[in-house]
Amino acid sequence: MPIVPVPPIRDLGTVPNNNMDEATFNVTAENFTTQMAPWGGDVKAVADSAKTNAEYSNERAVNANTSAETAAARLVDVQTAANGAFAAANYKGEWSTLTGALNVPATVTHLGRLWYLKLNLANVTTQAPALGSTYWGEVSRNDFTVLPCPAGTTIAADRGMYRMSSGSSVLQLPASPFHGMVVAAVNVSGTLTPYIQRNGKTICGDAEDYVMNVLNWQIALQFDSASNDWVRISGVTAYTAAQPAIASANTWTASQNFTGGLNMNGNPVIASGSNGNGNFTRFADGTLICWHRWNVGGSSINVGALTNALVGYWTYPAAFTSANTISAYGNSSFDGGENFACRLFCGATEASVQIQNITNASRTAAFASTGIYLMAIGRWF
Repeated sequence: MPIVPVPPIRDLGTVPNNNMDEATFNVTAENFTTQMAPWGGDVKAVADSAKTNAEYSNERAVNANTSAETAAARLVDVQTAANGAFAAANYKGEWSTLTGALNVPATVTHLGRLWYLKLNLANVTTQAPALGSTYWGEVSRNDFTVLPCPAGTTIAADRGMYRMSSGSSVLQLPASPFHGMVVAAVNVSGTLTPYIQRNGKTICGDAEDYVMNVLNWQIALQFDSASNDWVRISGVTAYTAAQPAIASANTWTASQNFTGGLNMNGNPVIASGSNGNGNFTRFADGTLICWHRWNVGGSSINVGALTNALVGYWTYPAAFTSANTISAYGNSSFDGGENFACRLFCGATEASVQIQNITNASRTAAFASTGIYLMAIGRWF
């Protein structure tokens, strides 16, 4: 069905109007109305041609879209074939069997994957192929196999992209993963309770399971044998039918149940605790606050005129980075308190607590049961 030309529309002539005399108006009106019927046929012919051309254009657009999809599929085939040809031309064998120097171009197999060498190696045994390696890149496309993770426990396999579809979905990482193993997951359950079970390892340095408590959140983890840790990776292409690719930014954008609760860039936004040395609160910006009520139980100490006397040492409940970051404060409750001040001399892990006599005569400080109140503010990183 080719494009058809648009037919012309005839001129109806002069339009009759009230300014004409009667004779002229009658002749003009007769001529005008005589042309109306064929003029209507002209308009219909134009409409028919427009419909024909629109149908033809739509047909061509559909064919063009089909051709584009076919071309895209062919491009993937060509890329795959190119990868295979490159691998076949430079294949050196299984990486674990190689020794000595290895130079570019070279491809090897390792842990069921095909890798190409990016930089010359003086000793091939020193650099195992792995994602993120300076020396190796993977020949095959960096994608995942989409797998189900329904209610109950699913054991993770390498290159699996698991759709956690139930509130009780548990993706269990293997107890003995190999270096470079990659696992991905997405929460499509509609709840905030599916989680990744660490199974004896750590996830991003934390010895806790990873709760997928943000809907539609995706994460990809790679095992690093040197640190015995599952680390988050970026730059991968992990698609599911309903979700976009994993974000490439190497920052946490989801709430986690790691130690300290909500995390930001790997650090707890607020983490608090207590021990025999007092209480502390850490903030994600690096601020650390420690405080303690030191009960010295009614003891007394003699302090010379305008001098200090050591009461003891306060070990902080959490360590600071250095003494230079700390501001400390002490307040004591004892008899004759108007004659004394409490001073702290700070180190990174502890402070010496001293009572200062601010009078010109020796004084005895008899501590009440409420003891000494101590506070230190500084940085923990």
